[in-house]
Amino acid sequence: MTLFRRHDRYVLRAFWVTFVAVLLFFTLIVIVLDATERIRKLSRNWDQVAARGQHPLLVLGEYYLTFLPFLWMKLLAFCAPAASIFCLSRLNLRNELLPLASAGVPVRRIALPIALSGLVIAGLVLAVQETVVPPLNRRYMRLARVVMRNSPDRVTQVPHYHDPGGGRLSMQAYLPLQQRMEAVSITFRDPATGGMTDQFRFPELTWDEEQGAWRADRGGSRSPAVRDRPGSQLTLIGEGESAPLQASAALIELSLLARMSAGLSYGQMSRLAEANPDSPHLAVLKHELLTAPLATFILTLLSLPLSFRISSRVKSAIPGVIGMLVIAGLYFGAQILVGRMARAGEFNPVVLAWLPTVIFGSIAIAALATMDD
Repeated sequence: MTLFRRHDRYVLRAFWVTFVAVLLFFTLIVIVLDATERIRKLSRNWDQVAARGQHPLLVLGEYYLTFLPFLWMKLLAFCAPAASIFCLSRLNLRNELLPLASAGVPVRRIALPIALSGLVIAGLVLAVQETVVPPLNRRYMRLARVVMRNSPDRVTQVPHYHDPGGGRLSMQAYLPLQQRMEAVSITFRDPATGGMTDQFRFPELTWDEEQGAWRADRGGSRSPAVRDRPGSQLTLIGEGESAPLQASAALIELSLLARMSAGLSYGQMSRLAEANPDSPHLAVLKHELLTAPLATFILTLLSLPLSFRISSRVKSAIPGVIGMLVIAGLYFGAQILVGRMARAGEFNPVVLAWLPTVIFGSIAIAALATMDD
């Protein structure tokens, strides 16, 4: 028995051609609209960029090359279902669906290649998210700060950070372009009593990519607090030694600057959530790295019964696209709502993170089950 029949290959080819066209169309629109603002700000910063030995136009071009994966990961959740709607509408307009149905091919069987394509796209998103995006995010953040004149090279209002090693990190300023912290304090406390056990102070710490550690170029000091007698003994730390921090620069930047999951893998976000066990928001972000790729698959499944029902009544794909926009709006609106509920800390953040996926996934399965009715 042939897994893919002739009509499967035809539908599959029609979907992927439509999908690439839809993705490129929306990519072009977003870049053109975004480039207008970026070029305006870069023109004001033109001399500063040139003074760094970089050509502003080449910087802008590289910025958009590194921006594309992040843009596509956001667009795919809409482009894949939109492509399925346009694909089926075009096939129906050419009277190519009716002969298949008349020949006894179930509607679900006709839609199977598109459903599998949605699953493949979701898998590709997850693979890119885990392999390509994390290292690319480092370069993208650097270029964004160069292109955007208003993006700060020195951040002074930064929250405390709980390191996976148990220390509580605070600093006076963080310099993203140099991956450097100034006036740093790392405090360790006894989990049982909550009392301070050690405190490290450094004039500055710089991230060493080769060693995978924070390096104290100007040395520092350690003040171990002794519990059975008052006072502490100051110990000097030599120049070039490593600081007692386990988190990488990427993890600390995520906590200090954005607290967004777009540039991290699931493993990196898991370590960040473990370092901040009392943050339900980070717990939700961790699970959203799994639910976000599934959104593309679920919305593609929801688009199939919608497309067949609408195409049987009208020849245009516009009503289907509008209906898909409404469904996508409800889905992502539910995600925003549960995110706010999770930050309030009143409900289990893991349950909230998966709730929209489970609900809309169940609706998609039920709708597919009734497609032949």
